[in-house]
Amino acid sequence: MMRRCLLALSLSLALASAAAVEKPGVDAFFDAMAIEAAPGQQARFVAGDNLAGYFEGFTHDYERGAGYVFKSGTVFRNYMSYVGGVRNERDLGREQVLPFGHRVAYANGSVEELVLLSKKHALALRVTHPQPALLAIQPLLKTAGVISQDRDVLLVAPGKGATQFMALAADRPFTVEDGMLRADTPTKTLTVVAAFGTTAGEATQRARTLVAGDPIGDERRATYTALTTSYLATSDLEYNKALNWAKAASKLFVVEEYGAGIWAGLPWFRENWGRDTFIALPGTLLVSGQFADARAVLANFARFQNLKTPRDKDYGRIPNRVSPDEIIYNTVDGTPWMLREAYEYIRYTGDRAFAREMYKLAVPYFEGAIANYADADGLLEHAASDTWMDARVENPTHQPWSDRGPRANDIQALWYTALDTGAWLAEQAGDMQRAAEWRALAGKARASFLRLFWDGSIMADRLRADGSRDIKVRPNQLMLATIPFDDFLPGAVQARVTKNAVSTLLYPYGIASLSQDDPTFHPRHENPAFHHKDAAYHNGTIWGWNAGFTVTALNRFGYQDLSWQLTQNLGKQILGLGIDGTLGSMSENLDALPHEDGRLKPSGTFAQSWSVAEYARNGYQDYVGFRPDLPQDTLAFEPAIPAGWSRFGALLPFGAGEQLAVDFKRAKGEERWTFTLRGTQPRTLRMAWLNKDKSRSQTVFTLAPGKAVTLALSTRRATLDGRKLAVREARPSYAGIIGTLRFVRPRVYRPEDFPMLRGQDTLRGIIERHEYR
Repeated sequence: MMRRCLLALSLSLALASAAAVEKPGVDAFFDAMAIEAAPGQQARFVAGDNLAGYFEGFTHDYERGAGYVFKSGTVFRNYMSYVGGVRNERDLGREQVLPFGHRVAYANGSVEELVLLSKKHALALRVTHPQPALLAIQPLLKTAGVISQDRDVLLVAPGKGATQFMALAADRPFTVEDGMLRADTPTKTLTVVAAFGTTAGEATQRARTLVAGDPIGDERRATYTALTTSYLATSDLEYNKALNWAKAASKLFVVEEYGAGIWAGLPWFRENWGRDTFIALPGTLLVSGQFADARAVLANFARFQNLKTPRDKDYGRIPNRVSPDEIIYNTVDGTPWMLREAYEYIRYTGDRAFAREMYKLAVPYFEGAIANYADADGLLEHAASDTWMDARVENPTHQPWSDRGPRANDIQALWYTALDTGAWLAEQAGDMQRAAEWRALAGKARASFLRLFWDGSIMADRLRADGSRDIKVRPNQLMLATIPFDDFLPGAVQARVTKNAVSTLLYPYGIASLSQDDPTFHPRHENPAFHHKDAAYHNGTIWGWNAGFTVTALNRFGYQDLSWQLTQNLGKQILGLGIDGTLGSMSENLDALPHEDGRLKPSGTFAQSWSVAEYARNGYQDYVGFRPDLPQDTLAFEPAIPAGWSRFGALLPFGAGEQLAVDFKRAKGEERWTFTLRGTQPRTLRMAWLNKDKSRSQTVFTLAPGKAVTLALSTRRATLDGRKLAVREARPSYAGIIGTLRFVRPRVYRPEDFPMLRGQDTLRGIIERHEYR
């Protein structure tokens, strides 16, 4: 099977070498995506319904896993299948995990499947056998009330802790026997749909409607369409698989529980978090071409903007978290991230009408932020725990575990970007006065930042209340080069910042939240013998999403072969190769240092939205380098193709149903890009490619719809179908500043070697004695 899958992908790559990029078919695509669990391996897997629920199971096991989880209570936990009255023993089967569930093949020739149905509030179970046999499926329930049968439907009333009815319907007549739904006559296939509803009638109608169609086939086709609206197939097959899984895992978190939104993580961050949502949005919904969903998420968050009267200190902000119990606004960066992603959405789609809606959000935001938080230098002040490093000590004063107030470096990059975006939005609305004011304030913030944070060699992570510079080495400084759409800092400063952060923090498996040489570094996240887990949360522990902006920064300066090694290692995490994580996803965190056997230990949530979203974004925006700018009528590329890629084919969506097909290969010392525009109007393409010395050259030309053209690139030279193009410098080389970059070698874990592990709750004591600097 594996050889057949690899051959299918190899064939798709061969087809991609023609002018048109071809995608594999539905079955070949999912055969290649399937993650096969090792015999007997009990590994977690998850699937989402894109409404308000998810399924958690474990391979080769019936008992572990939460089942189909809703906030209203879990009813369905798992299932068993039978052939001729004999149960299939899952621990003996060959189990594969897929984006929508799993598939288990048995020695008797039978196959069982569970498929969670997107936006249906239901799941489908199927057992097949090569010869007609008496097939049966037994749902395993966590809780159940009264169970009754209404002709072709078995109805389960809500039990303890649940409010949903569950209706079970089959695609052929069945008899209920010892909790099983058994087909009345021998058959090769039995499909059962378990549908849920707030009333018995709603659940029953849903189950009958779904089972009358082809629920599993429909879900496979719908998932295939969602995952291949954009498409990237490189010469590295393992990467292709990890990338498709990152896209699928990101899709899992797109829900409608509180209106359109993106959950932050599983199992305990099942709310719409402002910051998390908008960091995850480009990798989840923009590079994948799900533009209508992106617009809906932005519009939904906008309706929660704080517009209270009389105005309070959070006036104009969008929430930090939206949940059934409360809406809270304690985030300084949520609204800047939202404005950034609103603008990025507009750049992808050209949706100028939405620009007017976002201008309406920008006005109260800037009124509140300028009145309450802007300082005399034009920078944005904030509470100590209102950045993404937001953990607080559980004491009466809730002091920060990682104080970043009152002026953190990433917040200033976001503030500058928000002001610049706001000025553009104001111009689109014809408000030239606000546009000028906000753009002037952005310029002031940029000048002040460089003067106050940068000393010529080291970038401060924050300015303390007394104005002194906190120079702890954290990854936040990399966002100074990656958040803004233009240069917030001079290129040479960005280069030095990239060198400093990468040389100090970047391991082969992720970037640490604090230097391992810092006295407050915590080598393990959950280490109860020494400290509360939140002490380590942002003080060494690795965050998956931070790898995203790390790759962006490295690729900008031509260090894609180092970032590619990181990406490959993250891909192994997604595919469950050498790590005990969730198959097909990424955790929130990893311990900073490997354990004694070299094993990496995931921590935090077992599946985190922005971790996988950033992995997906890197593929399209940072390696292929596609960043459309439709307000400027430009399809912009700033690629950084790893040496490990000999070729790739891509389909890149933008605009209103438009698509750019790309075929790339290396030949005779040059890169050859073949573009085919699938749209209705000509488009300008701007290419800024890397030269051998890590500088970038740029050329611009026009694409006509339907006509394939080939761009050949070498050092400072470009031709289009053999015709020489004008070339200019886009970015000088900073290799002389950055030099050679290598991964940091992780220190050996010996508690006595780390100051924070030489006693119990050492950091807490420092904080509570007000000694933290």
